[in-house]
Amino acid sequence: MISTRLFQGRDNLSHILDIRKEVLADKGEITDIYDDFAINALLYDDDVPAGTARLLFKEGRFFIDMVCVKNQFKGLYYEDLLIRLLVRKAVSMGAEKTYMEAGEDLVEILENIGFKRETKGENLMVKVGDVGGSCSS
Repeated sequence: MISTRLFQGRDNLSHILDIRKEVLADKGEITDIYDDFAINALLYDDDVPAGTARLLFKEGRFFIDMVCVKNQFKGLYYEDLLIRLLVRKAVSMGAEKTYMEAGEDLVEILENIGFKRETKGENLMVKVGDVGGSCSS
């Protein structure tokens, strides 16, 4: 069974930081000042922490970042689910647009959700409004 939980602030981040460590080990910092106030989503597969992503408000905009899914759960559309969950959370908090700086590995997922490139050639993508549909390729 798939389930999700949302956490705000640094409390209860141990599973989230463990996933970040595993997935982002060679990509730099796994935590920063934004964890003090960000909303972190944690996805469980049969009670096993499988993936995480973070929603934060900076520079007057809602951003999703730190999308991480453990290797053994890749291909199950968990990135899609986490991003949709956080877009919906941003909209419930008043966001008209949600932003994400996307690596090439997430561009197709973001486009399927309805994100568009903010500026041609850049990695910044934006989703206007809420999400709909289902998690799939």
